[in-house]
Amino acid sequence: MTKEQLCEYRELQKEIKRLQARIEKLKDKNEGYAADVVKGSSIEFPYTQHPILVEGFDAEKKQASISRFKEILSKRVSKSMDRSLEIAEFICNIESVKIRTIFEYRYYDLLTWQQIAFKMGATSEAYPRNIHDKYLCELRFTTKES
Repeated sequence: MTKEQLCEYRELQKEIKRLQARIEKLKDKNEGYAADVVKGSSIEFPYTQHPILVEGFDAEKKQASISRFKEILSKRVSKSMDRSLEIAEFICNIESVKIRTIFEYRYYDLLTWQQIAFKMGATSEAYPRNIHDKYLCELRFTTKES
């Protein structure tokens, strides 16, 4: 797992929320709007013929387009969730409680290095960042050896 992949976790969470909100908005979208002009006459004498505007929604067309768009968005949500799950599994599999806590604060809670240092009782933001970076370097080194 690289630092870039871990940083992607934040963006994936935002994307999932954004896509789910977009799926909800689809229900209110005005796709399938239909309008036509028909001829009609008044119900009283002199029964003159005149055009009448008829407006409404083509329910089948609206439902088909919404379903197709929802399917596309749902696939994107699914891909983002799968990627997020991979990152979450990586963090959960870190054996050291201190290192795992740093990763959880950074990627789940979206804290800055200074906030993480404060929560861990350190004064310098370099403390948690160095532990984080050292773990990733060691991980990269051990995977290259394998």
